[in-house]
Amino acid sequence: MKSQILKIKAFALVVILGLSLSAFGLMETKERSFLDTHKGSLWKFGEPAEGLTIYAQINKSESDPFEIWVYNVIDECYLYEKISEAGSTEVIENRKNKVQIKIKENADEYGVFTMTINGNAMNVELDSYEKGKLVKEENFVLNRTYEKADNLVVCKN
Repeated sequence: MKSQILKIKAFALVVILGLSLSAFGLMETKERSFLDTHKGSLWKFGEPAEGLTIYAQINKSESDPFEIWVYNVIDECYLYEKISEAGSTEVIENRKNKVQIKIKENADEYGVFTMTINGNAMNVELDSYEKGKLVKEENFVLNRTYEKADNLVVCKN
């Protein structure tokens, strides 16, 4: 009888321990979002000598998901813009290596950015809509850079 009770207690202990480890494992494997995973990373398209350079920095905030710097060749400085200032911003999808952001410029026009990361390359697809109809699709690739956005010379207004 005593050995039966010990076996039941051991079995119960194994089950409780297994459930605890399983629950801990589920919490650990929860997928992080794109904005959380890549927050603070800086991405670059082009070079000033080519006439077009764009930097994009990913932010953790869904209300302000990224900001951009566009090189102004005439004044030799960067035009800075928080993407949330371009219009109303809505994060449609936010998974580990993919984010979709809708930026509404006015009642009839909006764009949907889809960004995916593969290693040191960020693929960006921009779909532009007018009155609910797709009017333009653009694709481009930005490369991860370890430059600092704080070192960019921002144009004075």
